[in-house]
Formats: sequence, C-alpha cells, structure tokens
Amino acid sequence: MASSNIGSIADTLAKGDVPVPWCKEFEKMINGKNFTTSNSEKLMEYKLSTLHKLNEFNDTSIPDDSTLALLKNRRMVVAKRMFGRLGKNASIEQAFFVTWGCNTFIGDDVYINRDVSIYDNSLVQIGDRVLIGPGVCICTGTHAIDAKSRQENEGTSFALPIIIESDCWIGARATILPGVRIGKGTTIAAGAIVTRDIESGCVAGGVPASVIRRLE
Repeated sequence: MASSNIGSIADTLAKGDVPVPWCKEFEKMINGKNFTTSNSEKLMEYKLSTLHKLNEFNDTSIPDDSTLALLKNRRMVVAKRMFGRLGKNASIEQAFFVTWGCNTFIGDDVYINRDVSIYDNSLVQIGDRVLIGPGVCICTGTHAIDAKSRQENEGTSFALPIIIESDCWIGARATILPGVRIGKGTTIAAGAIVTRDIESGCVAGGVPASVIRRLE
C-alpha cells in the first residue's frame, strides 16, 4: 500500500464522527501491518465497547407500542454511535456485526439487509445509495498464506481497505475480500467472491468474481 494511501486512511479516520483508539497496534492495523489486538489494552477495551453497542443494536425485543419506524429509529440511534460516518437515511437491519465500527464510513441512503458482517480492521468506505443484500461479508482482514510466514510474523493478521463506490448493489451472500474497490454503479451477483477490483458500471459474479456484462 502506498504511503499516501496510508496517510489518507489515518486522515479519514481522524475526521470521523466517533472516537478512534489510537495506539501502536491500531496504527499498525490501519497501515496494513501485522497486528495483535491483545497487545493493546486500549484496543481490547474499544472492541468490548463495540460489542456492547452491537448487543444493544441487535436487541430483538418488541415493546407493545412499537412500530417499524420506532424499531428502526432505535437501531439507528445506536448505529450513529458506532460508525466513523453514518449517512442520512441509512438503514441497517438486524442481525448485524462489525469489528470496530470507527473504521467504517457509510454514505447517504444506504440499505444494509440482515445478517451482514463488516470486519473493518482497515478502512471500509461505502458510497451513497448502495444496497447490500442479506448475508454479505465485507472482510478487510487476512493472513499470510504460508504457515512459516504466519509463525514468523509479528502479529496474527493484517488488513487492506475496501471501497464500494456509490450506486452499487451487492447481492446476497457475496463476499468482498481485502484491498478491493468496486466501481460506481456496479452490481455484484449473489454468492460472488470478489478478490480484485471491479470496474464501474457492470455486473460481476462468480468465484472469483469477474465481469459478466457491462451496463449502459
């Protein structure tokens, strides 16, 4: 990852709407270096705090005077306290999971369906009017492929940012892997595994995902 990208990630996170657990391990994490959460008390406390918020967000109780609007508002009030940015009119269904929250930036009018997981060990940017189907996994974290490197590395994993540009539709149970950018207006077919950048204005699918056709 280029140093300019690293700098821009830190700048983006610093401008977010929620606190960021700045420390040595966090900086290694967002810089694409191997890190270990348990090496930092600050990271462990922050992760626990996020789990508490998720527990509140995923509350399945339905009071007698509830409406769908009130239940959504209850969820989104909690979500506002989790994410680096949560755009206007965004909607997220239960159940939902995110690792940190502060590393995820969600645009306006985004809809995230149920059972979506965002493993945001690096920056995750989701543009405006993006639709994310049920069971989608957005995963910035990864490990060295060979066992020897995993044993020798200082830290258990590293992460690369994911960018989903505006007006995309990510189909049900698609998986978006580290370092991927999905271009504006692109549709990712259900069940696809996206391992590399996908251009704007197309339909992509398969394992690994590739362009099926281009949209007008």
